[in-house]
Amino acid sequence: MPNRKLNESAFFSRLLFFNLALILLLGVLPQIGIFQYMMQAYNTELYRFNTQSVKQIRNTVDEQLLMPTVQIAKRNLTELSDDNTALFYPMTHQIRHDYSAIVNVQEALSALQSEQPFIRYVDMYYFRDPVFFYGTRFFYFPQESGRDPGFRKPWLDKFLTTDAQVGWYAASAPDAGGGEERLISYVRSYPYFAPLDRRKAVFAIHLKESAVRQSLADSFDPASGLAFIVDERGELVTGNADPDSGAAYMQAAALWAQRTGGGDPQQGSFEAELDGREAVVAYAHSRVNNWDYVTLVDKSLFYKKAADLKNLMYALWAGLLLVGLALLYVLTKKQYGPIGSTLQRYSLQLHDLNEQLAVNKPVIKYHYIMELLSGGHRIPPEPGEEAAGASDTGNAQEMRRFLGLELLGDRICCFILQPRSAGPGAPQLAEAYQLAERLEAQSAEDARIWVIVAPDRSLYGIVDLRLSSAQAGSLIAKRIVPAAGEAYTLCIGSTRQQGSDAAAYSHREAIEAGRYGFFYPDRLRLDYGELNEEERRSTGGSVRFFADLENGLKAGERNRARQAVEGAVEEMRSGGFTADYGRQQLGELVYTFHKTLKGMGVDPQLLFDTDIRAEAGGISDAELFLEWMRERLDTAFGHLEERKQRTNRDLVEGVRQFVADHLYNEISLDRAAEHLGVTPNYVSRQFKLNTGSTFIEYVTARRMEAAAGLLQGGQMTVSAIAEKLGYQSTNHFIRIFKEKYGITPKQYQKNGPNSPDQEIS
Repeated sequence: MPNRKLNESAFFSRLLFFNLALILLLGVLPQIGIFQYMMQAYNTELYRFNTQSVKQIRNTVDEQLLMPTVQIAKRNLTELSDDNTALFYPMTHQIRHDYSAIVNVQEALSALQSEQPFIRYVDMYYFRDPVFFYGTRFFYFPQESGRDPGFRKPWLDKFLTTDAQVGWYAASAPDAGGGEERLISYVRSYPYFAPLDRRKAVFAIHLKESAVRQSLADSFDPASGLAFIVDERGELVTGNADPDSGAAYMQAAALWAQRTGGGDPQQGSFEAELDGREAVVAYAHSRVNNWDYVTLVDKSLFYKKAADLKNLMYALWAGLLLVGLALLYVLTKKQYGPIGSTLQRYSLQLHDLNEQLAVNKPVIKYHYIMELLSGGHRIPPEPGEEAAGASDTGNAQEMRRFLGLELLGDRICCFILQPRSAGPGAPQLAEAYQLAERLEAQSAEDARIWVIVAPDRSLYGIVDLRLSSAQAGSLIAKRIVPAAGEAYTLCIGSTRQQGSDAAAYSHREAIEAGRYGFFYPDRLRLDYGELNEEERRSTGGSVRFFADLENGLKAGERNRARQAVEGAVEEMRSGGFTADYGRQQLGELVYTFHKTLKGMGVDPQLLFDTDIRAEAGGISDAELFLEWMRERLDTAFGHLEERKQRTNRDLVEGVRQFVADHLYNEISLDRAAEHLGVTPNYVSRQFKLNTGSTFIEYVTARRMEAAAGLLQGGQMTVSAIAEKLGYQSTNHFIRIFKEKYGITPKQYQKNGPNSPDQEIS
């Protein structure tokens, strides 16, 4: 009996230990593994989110604020370098006593200031006189004045004493309310590469720091973290909230400067510690200047969901552990009975987990392929990678097996199917997914196709090939174009040997090929290799068309303006230029159109009821762009013609009223033109065209009518009337009167206008 009890006790202990180990194995370790996997996924997502955010911030600020600012300087200091224009005249002439030239410069700078809402001031310093125009309405002569240029002094001193060519500066300037306003200044010299002794002018555009700050806040919510800009010295330029709201931005900028040494020409991310908390910092260098865009996200804020999940898992684990301990006693007592029930329960849980994985498989596949296309994964591993990181390689292989993405061939080629229309006739999202399924169903032994649907309804594809590079393009087109039909354009990257980032390189080439779809809307296939990207130019062309468009608008020559637009589009389509340069030149064409209309006193926003510069960016191909420009030109010329006719009518009435008001004073064409604010030649030409008589003929006729009335009154002598009407010679007056009425003034006064022996016209 004691031995039996001993055996039962030993068996009970072994069974108890086995059940305890089973509970720990099935209840605790999976929870730890899942939690670690989720934390790793959140960490990857945090880095991806931060990197994409800083790129978006850089692109937004560069394209919406900095690049337009540089373009303003380029257009006005490079493309229009005519000594007779307002901004260039003071470079070769002294304007100290030329009030008209000074006013012209101020008006030109004021027009530049109003070109963009984010511009606060536009300055111009001329070396010849010298004279300094600042704030568009103020100027002074530095040699005759002791004025302090204020916040402009740092950059002005630098450009007046060194060979500095261009620079960006942040400073505080006094505002109208007595406080201070933060400004960001873009300064450049003219000529651009001239040394100090040959410099003619210094040009500065001052941007509102609040506009840059608002752009940062719109791109990166301050609640998500810090976003700020630092200059090449590592000093803070601005942030996505009011910099005066705390020292967090200054501390973050100091952290950035310490980490990077004041700037890094590349982009990336790293971990740091701020105020005792872990954070992820991402940065990207500006494409316009030496600024760095930096975002800083507190891990604790981003990981809130992960922390909630962890607490839920701990609660679940605690519940399972309590249930397991309760079952432990039952299993120990009833031995085999509860074991089957327990295994069945865990089997159901695993079944539910597999179902959840099956439901989420398309999402996992989408993110995995996007990582391949962006260079986040390597297929196959680099030599030696298995030894260096066997677990990571194993996980990647397991992931590919789970998603059905095992490699068959030794070459990779990527393609993109771009919808050919963005309007009502564009493929719907359901149609895009159906097409993706049809394409993947065409996988065969020689080629396997993987396809995902992007948010813009484009299809991104990877083809795993067992064919040579020469056969790959025709095979892809043969299988994909018939399935896609005419609703999509097939953009193919180059075929590459399997290796690190092969898919990413080919995908980037497919994207580059897709950019040419704008200029070739009739082509269903765009092959990167056939576009000869390396031989295409990114300079030259189109400048003469800009001038023809501007001159055609100013001269009222509709055909000349249309031919300029058509010529520019045709040159970009057939001139061997890169896609990006072609789109940029067409954008410059729209900017020229917009700028010329504004220079002619026409507000394009009111005329077209939209911002044509933004509208042009949404046009999908060159044919639609050309038709769109033709319609805008017709609208503009119709408005200009109507305005011209209305202006001419007003001009004639103004001349008549001026003559009536000054009939007994000195009247001249120059005085009438000055009164109406136009040139004498313009008054003379338009008055003749609209009335059939010259200005002098009209004035003479009105004076003769007045003379006839005065003669009929009989109160004044002929010489007095001649003097009253402004004739210095009475004989001259008598001669003109006789030419008009056929008799002398004396005869007219004596006999009256109805005498039978006189002719009155």
